[in-house]
Amino acid sequence: MRPTVAVIIALGAVVTVARPAAAEDPRRAVAVLEFRSESTALPQIGRRIADVMGTRTSLKVLGDDQARQRYGAALVADVVACDGEARCIGAIGRKLNVDEVLLVGVSELGDVILTVQRIDSRTGKVKSRLAEALAADAAPSDDELAVHLGRVLPVEDFVRFGIIAIRVNVDGADVKVGGTPRGTSPVPDLRVPAPATYPIEVSKLGFQTFRAEVDIAPDANIKVNAELTRPGQGEDRWYKRWYVAAAAGVLVAGAVTTTVVLVRDRDSVPVDGMIQ
Repeated sequence: MRPTVAVIIALGAVVTVARPAAAEDPRRAVAVLEFRSESTALPQIGRRIADVMGTRTSLKVLGDDQARQRYGAALVADVVACDGEARCIGAIGRKLNVDEVLLVGVSELGDVILTVQRIDSRTGKVKSRLAEALAADAAPSDDELAVHLGRVLPVEDFVRFGIIAIRVNVDGADVKVGGTPRGTSPVPDLRVPAPATYPIEVSKLGFQTFRAEVDIAPDANIKVNAELTRPGQGEDRWYKRWYVAAAAGVLVAGAVTTTVVLVRDRDSVPVDGMIQ
């Protein structure tokens, strides 16, 4: 049987390599490659793992099709030629322009044997490793796959992020997000863990305080237009004093609703914006 390149993961660990103490970039790029040795076990597991990694981690995952397009037709043969040697696989990772390669071996010696090596593309060193013997008819659920992925990848990889872009009509205003000071306007776009709800407060001496609360989904980009007004300004045009927040460029797969709750400083009536 011709070896294939796919995405797959072992369901347990008997061998591990200590993870580095330094925090790793949760948005690093990872290519997942497999050397399948005459095994037909766990059909479609590669596609399922790619989906799990895409929806439950913050990693930029390079799947089978993308890897082939980027590397070329020689990818499968080159992976086979490496024969699991980490430095060789690291060189493939560099050509793919990814930070890491998750190399998975699939074979059958009575049981199905799955091995996974997490290899640094730059150094060609193994960062973590596991191996597991599985029943030939094993069919793990997505939740089980996510749990086992957690045994190979740093916990930080499972924290996803969204972007909050706060635009203020007045320079020098103090900006707080989630109760944490984020500097004075203009402020850069903020990358925050998601999904989560964040209260936003923008204040400056001599102006009414802007307050809003945003629900941000993973990979969403929320734009908040914070318009500060002076006390009494525009009383005859009350509608201009309601603050506006808008969701822009929601990048998650499928239908996602972003809820924005806006509260004017001295009013008790909220404005709810439902953005599809």
